[in-house]
Amino acid sequence: MYNFKHIILMPKQRDISIDIVKFLAVFLIINSHADIMYLKYSALATGGAIGDALFLFCSGYTLFWRGTNRFDNWYKKRISRIYPSVFACLFLVILVGYLPVNKLNIYKILGGEFIIAIMIYYVLLYFVQKYCIQHFSWVVTTVVIITLIAYCFFPYKVETGSKGIYGITTLFRWIPFFCMMLMGAWIGLKVKGGILMVKTKWTDAAMLVLCLTVFYGIQFMSKKNTSIAPWQILTLPFFAGIVYYFWKCCNAEVLKRLYSTRMGRNAIMLTGGLCLESNLIQFYLFTERLNWLFPLNLLIGTAYILFMAYVCRCLARIFSQTFRTEDYQWRKVFEI
Repeated sequence: MYNFKHIILMPKQRDISIDIVKFLAVFLIINSHADIMYLKYSALATGGAIGDALFLFCSGYTLFWRGTNRFDNWYKKRISRIYPSVFACLFLVILVGYLPVNKLNIYKILGGEFIIAIMIYYVLLYFVQKYCIQHFSWVVTTVVIITLIAYCFFPYKVETGSKGIYGITTLFRWIPFFCMMLMGAWIGLKVKGGILMVKTKWTDAAMLVLCLTVFYGIQFMSKKNTSIAPWQILTLPFFAGIVYYFWKCCNAEVLKRLYSTRMGRNAIMLTGGLCLESNLIQFYLFTERLNWLFPLNLLIGTAYILFMAYVCRCLARIFSQTFRTEDYQWRKVFEI
């Protein structure tokens, strides 16, 4: 077991692979919710579970880079990162008429199920870093045991929708999803401490394909034969493998060369930087009105979601700066 308490972390540097992971996660998440835009090909609206897991992995990746201070101050930073975007999104969709004011409720104000889960994860991860970092294997073992016990009593084991047990109707997914954020925090700490040296190999791509095949294969067979559905729990190790090897593949030199170009860097940083906002606002923007343009409607819809997410992020930055004593920094409001 590595003694992480004695690791001297280097000054913070931008991790290109995380920018690339978030860039790709944005499109996976948007695609998974675009069912009504796919006409009779709605089965192609998938990838949401993977996109959400990648987002959580990235959220945890830099979380352990700095030591813990008082919990209230530490948690305040998490709130100040997440909730300006939540409030900006609500303000924007109400302003343009996508959400009637009388439909606003505490659930939406808190950011919905995904944001609520993330804020709970932050609490758990704070105590993991502060008290359990030297016994991380026990933390993982505990989460795995809780996952298996919860699944034994979970009433939706036979769900066979396109999203399987990770679908929008199942609360079970928030237990294994915590493992994805935990994995991101652990790997990020090992990379930053120089313990894990990342070099992409062709075997990483092969393992990613294998994990994807098993992950979707079991879900596909469950739809064909519901007696197999309870065995979807076996996809969890492969689910974790997808996230891990996806991140490793995003360290590939070919992607880093793309990132090194001005156009590539701007596209990746801008889109990846909208991962949170696009997740928040997309549900209000999907429409059937352009389905006659299929499949062009998917490109138009995605571009519109990203544009509105950018507007949302700018509003969030204005909101954040309004409650500080410093002058407005308008360049930071609009920067990539």
